[in-house]
Amino acid sequence: MTRRRDPFAAALESLRGRAEQGVYPPGGPVVIMDEARRLSLSTTPVREALVWLSGYGLIERSPTGGFLAPRLERAIVRDRFAFRLQCVTGILTAAGDVHGHDLGRGGGDLAGLDLAGHMLSAVRRAGNAALIDAYVRVCRQLIQLEPAERRLFPDHQEEDRAVADLFTVGGDALAEGLALYHRRRIEAAPLLILEAEAARRET
Repeated sequence: MTRRRDPFAAALESLRGRAEQGVYPPGGPVVIMDEARRLSLSTTPVREALVWLSGYGLIERSPTGGFLAPRLERAIVRDRFAFRLQCVTGILTAAGDVHGHDLGRGGGDLAGLDLAGHMLSAVRRAGNAALIDAYVRVCRQLIQLEPAERRLFPDHQEEDRAVADLFTVGGDALAEGLALYHRRRIEAAPLLILEAEAARRET
């Protein structure tokens, strides 16, 4: 006999996926009854999952007691990209890794990582649980913009790979590559928001 999945885990997985994909209109309500009906669950695990997601900034608490999809505002988007950049470069600088240390030559844990993996690996090296948690939280909040990045930047795959390759070099090239990568997105924040909204309307 197949064991029924944990209701909270099922609700969390579904709601997190929808929040990260930008399914909910920014600033719009996420209705517990509607989500419970969609998932064939009671309202309790859905409410608990939304509370958990609120802690990660993927859902917001409404002043009236309900839940809302986070607003996409240019200042917020810019700050998130800037925070991600500061976390990675700050930690690499503190460790001396952006000034000549070999980060990946010879394989090891960095072999085969994409850009997101390299950046997360760098942040984890700090050994600061609070910082890692904040970094992961911000990265999750940026996931819904990834389809917009792909649409707005046709060269995104080549760009990601080029910056990821710099982790095998280190030095000023890595610092400059990370800065240019993030600055491009910070400057394009309004367009990314428009692209994300257009994609949501198309689905």
